[in-house]
This record gives sequence, structure tokens and C-alpha cells, in this order.
Amino acid sequence: MKVILLEDIKGKGYRGDVLEVSDGYAQNFLFPQAMGVPATPDALAKIKAQEAKAAKEAKRGEKASKDAAGMLEGVVLTLSAKTNDEGSLYAAVSAKDIASAAKEQGIKITPKQVKAHDPIKEAGTFELTAEFPGGYEASFSLIVEEKAKK
Repeated sequence: MKVILLEDIKGKGYRGDVLEVSDGYAQNFLFPQAMGVPATPDALAKIKAQEAKAAKEAKRGEKASKDAAGMLEGVVLTLSAKTNDEGSLYAAVSAKDIASAAKEQGIKITPKQVKAHDPIKEAGTFELTAEFPGGYEASFSLIVEEKAKK
């Protein structure tokens, strides 16, 4: 019996694959656990439509990543942070802080997209990189300033 897999099955195949399996395996294992459906012409057409939609969304997401990387490339972000008497920051600048600073300038990035860097624990200028889906990267500068003490 030909079936379309709805999930990855170790040793059998991946989601969307059309396989020839025994009737008993399909009836007693795949169908009851919703891991496969019979490979009818309607089911095959539905799977192809889903794959086309997923490819279209992936292309749209890749374009958004490319645009975001282009917007961030070469930008200078500024953060103000409290410092102690020696000039060290009370708290290290996190990726979340960097993403917030970018958002203030109209650039959308997530903290996970800011590439790992050494902890920023003092005021100064730092060169950082952000990674975007699709393999895009953007280099940008971060200026950490001391907040005015009252």
C-alpha cells in the first residue's frame, strides 16, 4: 500500500515522502497514530500545495532577512548605562538591550540574532555582528555611554 508520511519515521522516511509499506503496517501503526495517510491523488495534490506554500513563505522570509541585514549593516547604535565610580557598568549589556536599541532606531532584530560576543561591562565602542536566517550577516557598532549621575 502506498502512503504519505505525515511525520519523520526513523528508518522509514521523512515527512511528505511517499512510501510503499505493507497493509498491516499502514492499518495498524501509521493510520491510528496519524503518522501517515493513504496516497490518493487528492492527498498527493494537497501535499504538493502545502510544499509550494512553504517554499513561497521561505522565500518571503529570506527576503525579509536580507532586508533586515541590509538595514542593520554599518549602523551605529547607542546605549546609556549606569556605571560605578571606576567606570564599570553595574550590569553587562545583554543581547536583549542591543535588540531594544536597534528597535528604537526602527530595525527589528531578536536577541538570538545578535552573535555571541564577550560580555560588555564598560563604556566604549564595540563592533558586533547579527546573524539572520538564510545565512545573512550584518556588522554594526554599539556605543555604550555612561548615564549622567545625579
